[in-house]
Amino acid sequence: QRKGAGGVVITWEMFKREFLMTYFPADVRNRKVVEFMELKQGDMSVAEYAVKF
Repeated sequence: QRKGAGGVVITWEMFKREFLMTYFPADVRNRKVVEFMELKQGDMSVAEYAVKF
C-alpha cells in the first residue's frame, strides 16, 4: 500500500483500476484484444499457435 494524492492510502488494485480507466479505457483495451487475437504467425492465428505449443 502506498499513499496517493492527499495522503490517502491506496492498494495496487485501486491504483491499477484508476490508471487503466484514465489512460487505457475499456474501448481501447477491447480493440487491442481483438487486434491481438487477429495476429498471425505464419499462416496460423495467435490462438491456433498457442494451442499448438
